[in-house]
Amino acid sequence: MKNRGIEVVKSKVKLVIQGKNPRRFLLRLAKNHINLLKLEYKGPEEYFVIIYYKDYEKVLKLNTTYEIHILEYGGFLKEKESFFKNKWIFLAILLALLLLFFLSKMIFKVEIITNDQDMRELLLLELKNYDIEKFHFQKSYQELETIKESILKNHHNELEWLEIESIGTTYRVRYEPRILTPKKETPPYRHLVASKDAIIQKVESSTGQVLKNQNDYVKKGDIIVSGYVSLNGEIKKTVSATGTVYGETWYEVDVFYPFGYFEQVKTGKKKTVYVFEFFTHRIELFNFHPFYDKIYRSEILLEKRPIPIRLVRDFQEEVHTTSSITTPEEAKEKAILLATTKIENTLSGDEKILKNRVIHEEVESDGVRLQVFFSVYEDITDYLEIPLYEEEEHEEGSS
Repeated sequence: MKNRGIEVVKSKVKLVIQGKNPRRFLLRLAKNHINLLKLEYKGPEEYFVIIYYKDYEKVLKLNTTYEIHILEYGGFLKEKESFFKNKWIFLAILLALLLLFFLSKMIFKVEIITNDQDMRELLLLELKNYDIEKFHFQKSYQELETIKESILKNHHNELEWLEIESIGTTYRVRYEPRILTPKKETPPYRHLVASKDAIIQKVESSTGQVLKNQNDYVKKGDIIVSGYVSLNGEIKKTVSATGTVYGETWYEVDVFYPFGYFEQVKTGKKKTVYVFEFFTHRIELFNFHPFYDKIYRSEILLEKRPIPIRLVRDFQEEVHTTSSITTPEEAKEKAILLATTKIENTLSGDEKILKNRVIHEEVESDGVRLQVFFSVYEDITDYLEIPLYEEEEHEEGSS
């Protein structure tokens, strides 16, 4: 019973739901915390849906008038059934796979991508200090990251960037040399100007002559703080205007939010897993704590043709899957929130959204499309280089 419980948790099932207005039934499932992993619209009275097998009995209990049939199984139950069906084939090649697994953990080549012989020898020596050389065992991803950071720290004057890439039984090393360049000096003389059209909300200036004030409308390039300081209409000196100007700016954001929502969020957990593939079946080797949900990128280590057998290395990342079905009103609220987030992601410091309103709304068959207007409190500071005032040039020349 315990093993059966584990199988149910790990498995998924694809259902067909038929009847009058099945979308109403799907909303009921979502409200009862049943994860709808995938939805496929087949017609006004038919949906295909993938759920976790553990939720199947709950779906049947919630059903009243709909026809529900299982189309196919997925996940651990399906893999177990396939395994036992072909168990003698798998057992026959298990010993060969163990040997292959052992060999795949070895390093057979270390390749430095460079034409600089001195740098090649330096990196080979550094890697050797961490046992990265021929006929040694490969390192884990975390170990490689630690080694990379240590080498960069020890040679921060020579290396700007370093990458140690594992390709099969080869380690390929790439780097970027550090080039020390002098910092570009700030121009000695300049105006403070508007970076975009806005209504000024706040002016903070320590150097220069302020020409614009709060509530003044400015266009992009208008001078707000002048580098030419004048008295009684006569320019007395040229300075480098400094300060910060905040203004009210405006944006329009087009956003779409679907009625059926599916999202996979990475948890940050990663691992490397060796997988034996036979036809369409995948068996993870020595993975005693598999991720519940995951995405992965595969790298072929060994392939036998024409027989569809191969050994691959998976770079797996754990994900958390969420899904939902929304009403038009809920979709509109979430679309506004999505548009707001897009604007907020461009803001920093004291910048903020002042107000927003929907200026266009369109309900489509699969979601809601909005055009949202935003008024934003934003830093509009920019600078324009200026020459030294002519009379000052003459004075400097005569002196």
